[in-house]
Amino acid sequence: MTLLLLIFWLPLSATAVPALWLSGGYGPQPGDRHQSNSAIGLDWVPYHYARSNRQWLSVGASVARLHAHGQQGNEALWALSLFPQLTLNGPLWGNQQAFFQVRALGPTYLSDTSLGSRHQANHFAFQAQILAGIHFGTRQQHAVAIAYRHYSNANLNQPNDGLDVPFMLSVGLTL
Repeated sequence: MTLLLLIFWLPLSATAVPALWLSGGYGPQPGDRHQSNSAIGLDWVPYHYARSNRQWLSVGASVARLHAHGQQGNEALWALSLFPQLTLNGPLWGNQQAFFQVRALGPTYLSDTSLGSRHQANHFAFQAQILAGIHFGTRQQHAVAIAYRHYSNANLNQPNDGLDVPFMLSVGLTL
């Protein structure tokens, strides 16, 4: 629902300059000292609306494969997400530009309701992510960034243990 509202809110001047991101990461699951999670993901961000040179609103989709390590239970699942994204750009330094991104309330389908010892009430969740990085290249068409990604159902149902990958390295390309 949030994504549909965002799509209708974006003016017709939104640009279709697609970006493709490949991410991979690993880290301890907060709240469970015996479990660590890893993920590999592919994000497609086809629409961007520049509110200014410093602020962009985008809409995208992602697919990620999450794995649990060190804990009994379901060891892997797929996460399919749609997401709105806010990008805040820093000043240009030659061909480089620092940026910060926030995703929230990205509707997500989880292929299973558990990962290791973590449980969700059903297959529906939301994706949230914070990311900081740098664009570079003649058109700032390349990017490298670090991110924290989280999936949960926002306490709409119980259980809602949340699934986290605390450290992800992402590389991106604007096409």
